[in-house]
Formats: sequence, C-alpha cells, structure tokens
Amino acid sequence: MRFILFFVFLFSMGSFAQVKKSNERTKLRTTLNSSKLGEIKSVDRFSSVDMSGNDSLNVKKIITKAGDTVAPISAYKIYNELTGSTLFDTILTIKKQYSFNYLRKDIFGLLQFNNDGQTFQSLDPNFLQVNNIISVGFNARRFSYLNKEDISYYNVPTPATELMYRSVTGKGQNLDALIAINTSERFNVFVGYRGLRSQGKYANQLTSNGNFRIGSSYFTKNKRYQFKNHITFQDIYNEENAGMMNIREFESSNEPYNNRENVNVYFAYPYAESSTLFKGLRGYFDHSFQFNKSENNKALIRHQLVYEYFSNLYKSTNSNPRNLNIPYFGNAFSTGIHDKVRHTRVENNFDLAFDSEKIGLFAVGVGVYNFNHRYQSIVFDEENNRIANRLKDDIVTLGGSYVLSKKNVVADASFKQSVVGKPLTDLKINAAFNLNESYGIEATYRLESRIPDYTYQLFQSGFIKLNWQNDFSNEKYSTLNARIASPFINLEGTYQIITDKLYFSNDATALNENGRYVQLLVSPKQYGKAINYFMLKAQKEFLFNKWGFDNTVMFQQVIQDDDILNVPQIVTRNTIYFQDYAFKKALFFQMGITFNYFTKYYANEYHPVLGDFVVQDQIKIGNFPMFDFFLNAKIKTAQIYINVDHFNAMLTGYNYYNTPTYPYRDLTFRLGMKWNFFN
Repeated sequence: MRFILFFVFLFSMGSFAQVKKSNERTKLRTTLNSSKLGEIKSVDRFSSVDMSGNDSLNVKKIITKAGDTVAPISAYKIYNELTGSTLFDTILTIKKQYSFNYLRKDIFGLLQFNNDGQTFQSLDPNFLQVNNIISVGFNARRFSYLNKEDISYYNVPTPATELMYRSVTGKGQNLDALIAINTSERFNVFVGYRGLRSQGKYANQLTSNGNFRIGSSYFTKNKRYQFKNHITFQDIYNEENAGMMNIREFESSNEPYNNRENVNVYFAYPYAESSTLFKGLRGYFDHSFQFNKSENNKALIRHQLVYEYFSNLYKSTNSNPRNLNIPYFGNAFSTGIHDKVRHTRVENNFDLAFDSEKIGLFAVGVGVYNFNHRYQSIVFDEENNRIANRLKDDIVTLGGSYVLSKKNVVADASFKQSVVGKPLTDLKINAAFNLNESYGIEATYRLESRIPDYTYQLFQSGFIKLNWQNDFSNEKYSTLNARIASPFINLEGTYQIITDKLYFSNDATALNENGRYVQLLVSPKQYGKAINYFMLKAQKEFLFNKWGFDNTVMFQQVIQDDDILNVPQIVTRNTIYFQDYAFKKALFFQMGITFNYFTKYYANEYHPVLGDFVVQDQIKIGNFPMFDFFLNAKIKTAQIYINVDHFNAMLTGYNYYNTPTYPYRDLTFRLGMKWNFFN
C-alpha cells in the first residue's frame, strides 16, 4: 500500500490535457445543460438583463500600467469527467442560487436533513450514483463523499483561487477553498479543501466533515504522453441521535419543545454518546501514451490505477441508553458498541485505442480489481451460525468502447463483462444530436447486472440483529433515458426496469401511539419481482424584462406488487425573482422566493448503524410547502448570498419530516460568499 501511495504522490507534481475519449464522452453529458446544445460560454444567453458586464473578466485582453497582460475568463478552464470542459464562471445566475449549498451542486431531487453535513433523503431514486464494480455500501454517507469522477483538473494562465463560505445550522461554519496553478502551459497542480462543522438544533446532532484533495496534470510538448492524478483524504463525522422518540414533542409549538434541544431523542448525552465516522483515502493515476506520431490516426495505450481505502465506525457508550423494555435497535452483545469495518480496493484498467478523426475512437481493454472487506471479530447470529469477518474478491473484466464526435453528433458506446470472479455486465449506449442552433436531443440506454453492495453481503455489529452473511443474486437494471432541449421547454424522461432489487426493511411489527415502529430491527432482502419506474421532468424559465420565473417539475410513477421502491409522485421547484444592476453597474443583484414541494409517499427511514436507508410502508411524509427567500449580489468576482430557508415553517404547523422520525429543518437564516481570484 505504501508503495502505491508513494508512486501516486511522486507524480502529483504535473499538468493535464484530456485524452479524446474522456473529453468527447463528457460532451454527451454537458451539451444539454443549457437550453441548446453547443459550446459553453461565460455569458448567460437567456437572461432578459444584459449580463455582459456580470462577468468581471469577460474581455479579450487587459494590459495593466505595469505592462502585465490579464487573460480573459475563457482561458481559465476546468476539466471534469462528468461535466466536461467548463470555465471559472463568475456570472451570478439563478442556477448559482440552486447550487450554493454544502454539496456545491443543484440538489433538486434531494431533501436535506435538519443539520448541515447530515445525509439527504432521495426524492429521485437515481440521484446518487456510485460508479464502482462493487460498492462498499453505507450509501447514506456517500452524498458528500468525493468520488474519482467528482475531481476536476485545471488549466489556468495565472493562479486561480476560489473561496466559499456559508453559515450553518447553529454554531460552526462551512468553508471550501481551492487554488490551481500552472507552472507552465503543460503543467498544473491544484489543492482544495472543503470543511464543515455544524452543531445543529437537536441533541447529539453535531457534524464535522472534511474533504481534502491535491492533484496535478501534465502533457508533453508533442502531446504523445499525458497524465492526471489526485489524492484525497476524506472524513465524514456525525453524532447520531437515532431520531425522535415522540413526534408530538416536535409538533408542539409550546415550551419547552420549541427549543429543539429539549425534544427527546433515542441517543443523547447524558444517556449515551453515539456517533459515526466514515473515512476514505484515495490515490488516483491516469495516463496515456501515443505510439505513433500521426495527428489524424493515433495508436494509444492507456492505464488507470485507483487505490482506495474506506473505514466506517459506529460507536455508542450505551446500546440502550433510555433503559427501554424494548431496545430500539434490539438486544446487544455488550453495553458499549464499537462497530468498525475496513475496506480496501485496487483497480487497474488497461486498454489499447485507435483514434481517427474520420471514424472515431475504438478501444479494447481489460480491468483487474482486488477487493478486501474485513472486520476484526468473529460473531454468531441469533441462530448460532458463524458470521465470517472477511470477504475478498478478485475480478477480471474484458470490454471495449467507441466514441464518435462530429460537428452536430456525439455518440458513445461501451461494454464491460467479467470473465474471472463474480459475474457482472455493464452495457451503455449514448448519443447526442444538435438538430440546429436551438434544438438538441440526447438518448442513453444502459443495461447493468450489479454485484450487491458489501453491506448486503456481510455485516457485523454489537447489536445482535445486525449480523448477517448472504449470497444474493446480482441486481438487474435496464434504463432508457432521453433529454430534449429547446427554447420552449427542456424535457427529460427515464424508464427503468429493475429485477432482484436489494433493500433493507424492518422486521419489527409493533407500533407506538404515533404509528411509528417501536423498534428498528433491520435485515437485507431481495425482491424477485420486476419493478417498473417512470420519470418525466420538465424545466422552463420565463423572462419578463428584469423578472424571471424558473420552474422545474418532476413526475414519477412506480409499478410494483409491493412497496419496495417508494417515491413521491410529484416534486416541484418554482422560483420567482427580480434582477438588475445598481450603483452605476458596480453591483448586480437578484432577489426572489423559491417554492419547493413534494406529494406524500412512504419515505425511507434512516438507520445510523447501517449508514443506509430502510424501506417502510407505515408512515407517509410530504405534502408540506417549503418557501425560501434569497437576496444575492455580485461585486466584481465576489458573490454574496443571503438566504432565509423555510421561512413559512411557523405558519403551516410542525408536520414536516425527512423520514418518519427525523424532522425537516425549521426557519434558518444563512449568509454566504463565493470569491474568485485570478492573479
């Protein structure tokens, strides 16, 4: 392990030019991000206000009195595997308001838990995507975890810095800082850190998360050799109170429960100290070499190495802190709980590619994967069956890919099949078309046979019920997705067929007076019948002079014999806002109100020991309006955000929830800033 880390770190001093396969493939995902296909620009083409001055560096060239040249904003480029090639965009738009949050992206389809840094309830079941051969699990911890696809690389003419600050719930702060430097035209290095600490309003709810990343990229003068690499250190810490014991305390507006610290929860001081810590260390190295010297017909060899280490720890000083006759998580082996699992993976991908300007890029490759998932104890379940403490998997895959990029068409196809070890299949076909300057369409088909997450296969805990070892079949997903972009409306639709779906459910049956389960006795299960999922999402922004009305509506329907995949039928976000310049165009501002809403449905329950969600069919949540007010301003490259979240909380009654036992946030005032520096 030390040798691998040293090898990756040795090359963390380089720059980057993306290989054509990666660059063209990401275009399929980026071309429909605006209302038409085409080149991403730093100017908002669809604002009724002339925003050419909103981009502080939207100029061809500036020469200072000292004779220095200031490059235009178009020279400060960002490369990402998912979003493609973008810029350090300093414009303030309504999309910036949507992405000014802890995750730094638009979270339409997610419902944030009460405290910053906690998990999210997925209103859109496909929002969280973890692209691994086998996922470690603990999916409730993964929303704020930076996967290898989330890391961006840079090419900047001068040092570029981005600083972000955002206030949190209670005491604490959220900071995100990045600096990228090119020591030459071909060599870039970057360092970034995102940190959060938030006390929250309820007992035993503190969060403290950190995401550190460092990386570089490089290409030779003749561009025949190029590489990119990064190292990440991430830790996600949450105090866990396991939810409210009595929802009537939360729904009461009287003393003492309007002070949320007085609402009784299952795990809290002085009865118990309960917390989770999810940690990850990753070293990533991706490089390619061109054998020949031809510019039009290239023969390449490519290699990608990923080393990743995870650990997840749940600990509690008391397994039954309230001395309940029926313990919430069931009986335990001992009073104190200390559940820790370690997971190591090494992934090597090699391929040979031929890249022709006329016929596209062909590649054939092999993948070698090694996984080690382990506990440091041996336990027996309730039936005295021995639970193993380790799972090891060695998998070899064969596959190929094809990328075609023309002026108005980008097409991509890839296939991967295991030939050694556990069976898996992954087939993906993707195509995007520019019909003209204003219309575009993209379609994707994906067929997957997914190996079960490790938390479904093997789990050990100090709680007796949470111990199992299973040999489940692969989950099968067949997904068709289509997107249409036009000046009139943007549409996206998904049809998905799922078989052999894995899920967690509660084996307890007793309910309390509020209709909630008295216990959370969970086990993994596999649903053998087919599940049909359909989604249609529409987005349209109406502009009237300096006023804007932005609307996104998602309709979902699930056809299934049992309530396994549960989603709200309608999710909507509607924003009305006003924007203009002030002080002789020295300041640009936006002011508006956002309305969020979703219909009632059987929302999954959160389980802190599992770090995942549990299917339930007893309590529906939803059907409560959420209004947020915002006032944003921009001065040069600084953006200021003032937000009042859920300001209607006291007007509608305290019946808003993330899960049956976790409340949605009350009225929250937030102040934030994002500032870019280019010198």
